[in-house]
Amino acid sequence: LTEHKQFLKRLNETIADPELAFEEKLQTLLDLGCERFDMELGGLNRVDPERDLFRPEYLSDEHAFLEPGVELSLSETFCAASVETQGPAGVTAPAEAGYSDITVHEEHGVEAYFGTYIPVEGGQDRTLAFIATEPRSEPFSDEERTYLELMAQWARYELKQREYQQDLEETVSKLQQSNDRLKQFAYAASHDLQEPLRMVSSYLQLLEDRYGGELDEQARKYIDFAVDGADRMRAMVNDLLSFSRVEQADERFESVDCDDVLRQVIADLQVQIEENDAEIDVGSLPTVRADSEQLEQLFDNLLANAIKYNDSAPPRVEIDAEERPDCWEFTFADNGIGIDPNKTDQIFEVFKRLHTDEEYSGTGIGLSLCQEIVEHHGGEIWVQSERGDGSTFHVTLPK
Repeated sequence: LTEHKQFLKRLNETIADPELAFEEKLQTLLDLGCERFDMELGGLNRVDPERDLFRPEYLSDEHAFLEPGVELSLSETFCAASVETQGPAGVTAPAEAGYSDITVHEEHGVEAYFGTYIPVEGGQDRTLAFIATEPRSEPFSDEERTYLELMAQWARYELKQREYQQDLEETVSKLQQSNDRLKQFAYAASHDLQEPLRMVSSYLQLLEDRYGGELDEQARKYIDFAVDGADRMRAMVNDLLSFSRVEQADERFESVDCDDVLRQVIADLQVQIEENDAEIDVGSLPTVRADSEQLEQLFDNLLANAIKYNDSAPPRVEIDAEERPDCWEFTFADNGIGIDPNKTDQIFEVFKRLHTDEEYSGTGIGLSLCQEIVEHHGGEIWVQSERGDGSTFHVTLPK
């Protein structure tokens, strides 16, 4: 009874140890099985009855004729017994069990076998098996069969989890490749659209300049509509191009003084700030590892939006940063129109707008670009807001 408890304790301790990888746990269990069943070698093997295939995957030790990856005929191994019974099988007298002429016995001298079948849904089936070249006088006990089944249950669970993980990784990889192709297409398409749009706008303007006097008011209005549409399309293409360029850029981040970046942004937005009599209050900002051009785009979008979506008199924006254990958290807080809390996730979607062009002009790409930049830097962005009560955008950037 003490020996039984000790075995189960060692078995459970190994399985439950979070510090051990699958291969380390398997190695320990195979060693434990060899010790408990008085066998020389333990292994986890891939089997395919339809193709008569046997291939060792993991072995507890080096062996004269078995090694991981080497393919043998399943019918020439004792594992055929486990596959046939779809469960535990023990062979202690090969001749009596009808296995006297199989290769592993006849040529390699295996005299004892103890193994079980492990079906793997969605993957290749396995056997967990132990062999010895020394004859065994006693058959394997019910207690030993229980130990073997416990080990096999763990192996089956782990293999199932590994199959799921592999499928997940393959799916993620395919999605990433698809996403990369879409971004490359968006980059190429938006880049190639620039020249035709520029030509449309130029010729419409030329048409108005040269023949404006010959056109009636309705015709001039049509031209104005066309020019406005082309200008809005160009703005959208430019934003889409900026969006596509984020991950196209090399991740060669450098030390960037955020105070300097924000000073440049405020200078660039000076006309918008003066037209709206906006008040900008800036705290002390840190130096971070970043792409300075992308950081400028990020700050520009957040500050411009804070002023644009604001009907207070005057619009007020407070920009600050607070140090966290592993990052800097920036805040852009305004006293603007706010956002419905149920729609705060939507604003980061590409081309998703909560307002019409008549209310507030825009392309619907700005905040998507902000999110893309932040995630490209390994950070996060989110917003806290109530309709009519301003918004606070939070951005984290690694130190």
